[in-house]
Amino acid sequence: MRKLFIFIMTMVIGCSLCSCGSGGTNGTADTDSAAKGGGTEAASQAGTVQKMGGKGELTFCCSPYSDSACYTEDGYYYLCNDETKLKGGDWGGHLMYMDYATRQEIYLCSTAGCKHDSLDCPAMLSSEDFPISTTKLFTFKGHLYILSREYDQDGSITMEITGDNSGPAMAESKPAVLYCAGLDGTNRRKVFSFDAELTLEDRIIQDENGIYVVTKKNKQEKKGDKAYHVSSERKLMFLDLASMELTEVCPMTFGDDIKWEIDGCYGDSLILSGIDYGRKLTREEEEDDDIYRDIYLKSTKVFSVLDLKSGKKKEFYRQRNKEDYSYQFIGGIMYISTSDSKDIMALDMKTGKKKRICSLANNQIMYHVGETLWCLGWDLTKDNTYYFVNTKTGKVSHSPLVNKNNGWSLEIRAYNDSDVLVVYDYDATKNADDSYEIHRYKCALISKKDLYAGREKYREIKMIGSGE
Repeated sequence: MRKLFIFIMTMVIGCSLCSCGSGGTNGTADTDSAAKGGGTEAASQAGTVQKMGGKGELTFCCSPYSDSACYTEDGYYYLCNDETKLKGGDWGGHLMYMDYATRQEIYLCSTAGCKHDSLDCPAMLSSEDFPISTTKLFTFKGHLYILSREYDQDGSITMEITGDNSGPAMAESKPAVLYCAGLDGTNRRKVFSFDAELTLEDRIIQDENGIYVVTKKNKQEKKGDKAYHVSSERKLMFLDLASMELTEVCPMTFGDDIKWEIDGCYGDSLILSGIDYGRKLTREEEEDDDIYRDIYLKSTKVFSVLDLKSGKKKEFYRQRNKEDYSYQFIGGIMYISTSDSKDIMALDMKTGKKKRICSLANNQIMYHVGETLWCLGWDLTKDNTYYFVNTKTGKVSHSPLVNKNNGWSLEIRAYNDSDVLVVYDYDATKNADDSYEIHRYKCALISKKDLYAGREKYREIKMIGSGE
């Protein structure tokens, strides 16, 4: 669905890429550091897709459960959402690590005697250089990568109240920058800078050689005191993490009015999705909530596979938006449910064959961990407990475990072969309006067997950070 964010600022007085490659118009490698960093078919509107497959299984780089986090078999990395005032008046966020073996959370810093209160600390990231919530973390071949990127305002509206009629001011663009460090946070260095004109979207996919990102150019179109943020030249790009060469794979336009976004991946293919309204919407239709809702309910969400090995895109499913629905991708299978049916269906994206794997009233699919779907009911005011579906057997299990503080659903942070890292409790204050001010998200490991059986056998993490 479209994004509509209106930022009203305090009143103030007065005025307030075609070809690609390293060193080209789309980005620049740090040469010293780069060497160390380790349905129907359609072609792209601008031509054929640069064939990029055959470089290992495509996977998501970053955690799908948190904004600025990633995990390995051994532990969980995250950048704190709460900012800390540092010596000298700067602000920053702590880079944290939860070690599964010791069940201890630490600042990602090995400097003896460090107080973690200045930018000299490896675990402290400047808020100016590493924006909270939009910075991405991922691991690749024994290194920790940190992608600094600004908030993507595409599709939003900003409004400023000023002392004159100049309208909203253009914000200065800062380039997205990729850093590489050891898994212990040491030796952090800049390895690649994207062109300052480019904005990077959220999803990052990796193969055995590097990462795929969607880049675009954002601009403001002013009308009175409003600025409409729109994008152009959206492209799928590949960054080789050994050579630090940036290559265009294809434009993200395919001869229709659908804004295609990366929704998943498997094998050599990206899974794309987008809303088909039947035509291009006007700005007035997008901005008016009532008009937009009527149009949205008549639209469909379209899913396609973009095969990077063959260079072909093929539609495999359409879902009406007038229904409440949920889905997850596991390998080449899409698991789908709707609120008006108890069935969870499995759709083979290659063959188009569809079959029922189970019948379950609480069949809203929230996550998947390996081959297991995590499901809740459609009315979250009645039941916050999870139902787990084994996609291989169709067997359903139920766990009564909920957050110990307020009965909310458990929050997943990460998992490995045997365990799941969950938020099982809060340090929180209940407000007069029944909302909660959460001071700390308490994390614990629990084995998959115990979790799916509803056995409360948490192994608590010794926390020092906020957990979020």
